[in-house]
Amino acid sequence: MGTFVIGFDLGNETSQICCWNGKSKEPVSVAVEPGTEKYRIPTETTESFLKKAMRLLKPYGKIHEAADVVFSVERADEQAVAELRRLAMQMIGIPESRIFVQSREESFCAYVLHQSREIWRHQAVLFACGGGELRSTVLNVNGRTIPAMARAEKEEKWQVSFGDYTDTEKDLALAGIARDIFGSRPVSSVFLVGEGFDGKWYEESLKILCGAGKRVFAGNNLFAKGACYRAMDELKKPEERAYVFLGEDKIPYNVGLRAPGAGRESLYTLLNAGTSWYEAKAECEALLLEEPVLEFILKPMQGNTTLRESMTLTGIPERPPRTTRLHIAVEFESVEKLRIEVRDLGFGELFPSSDLVWNEVVDLSQEGGA
Repeated sequence: MGTFVIGFDLGNETSQICCWNGKSKEPVSVAVEPGTEKYRIPTETTESFLKKAMRLLKPYGKIHEAADVVFSVERADEQAVAELRRLAMQMIGIPESRIFVQSREESFCAYVLHQSREIWRHQAVLFACGGGELRSTVLNVNGRTIPAMARAEKEEKWQVSFGDYTDTEKDLALAGIARDIFGSRPVSSVFLVGEGFDGKWYEESLKILCGAGKRVFAGNNLFAKGACYRAMDELKKPEERAYVFLGEDKIPYNVGLRAPGAGRESLYTLLNAGTSWYEAKAECEALLLEEPVLEFILKPMQGNTTLRESMTLTGIPERPPRTTRLHIAVEFESVEKLRIEVRDLGFGELFPSSDLVWNEVVDLSQEGGA
């Protein structure tokens, strides 16, 4: 199998598993019963699902030795992500740094952008049907940038709770949403995902979905495969990745520290755009030159306005250049608020620490770029 990474799609009722196939260079779905195409695993609880997953993955590799594990979930928020990562660490036995959680929209993006360019040359549309609901998402990709930038677009009118709808009423609802989406944008591909599409109720809608040369795909393991693709991408350096997904919870800036004495635009990168704000944390150490000032550079993924945030270290003891060691920590408190903390570490016995700490919060909502 080569590199062993795992992608999970964690649903309320059923979940799925994929792992990387080194020969085919693509994810392979893990069946509940070997030799079958039964991929849906009853979730019951997250703990019970992970126990089943550990058993089902044995023929593919040791789960605690996986290079990366990615969970795809319906909604990824700070509390849910923290709890899932904690549970996965306990049960799977791999460090937190190798566990990632993302929304199904991001898994959709990861899957689509690892297909041929014809699939996402224009826009890709996802119709996910399950649990009595139809959820529709449009993936917009700007392939003219390096890396490509992707966003998921959702509107309230594209989401429907079927309730006691008849098959005919469901067909009409899907057809109406498809006409609304297709009427205002060029679409390259359509994806139908979820157990809700198992029946034959959408025959009239299918005529609209397949019109004007659009390619239509149906399946149930897209999110797990997307999670697996993301797991492989995490093994690459940030600058080697082909795209950045800018979801609602993603930071839109690359955050760097200007390297002292190495030119104005020489930066030490702290955080990369496209990271979920609740996972955007970094720290480093630096030596101070003559001026007690640090300059942080925030480069947006969209737009040309680079933000420069200067932080003055008021009250720091006077010392010769490069004899003040600083501990610098940055983290996002929300998608629009960056917190910076700087500590004076001194310089060994020669120049003891002053124990001074400087804190600053940068409100990006006031900068016109977040």
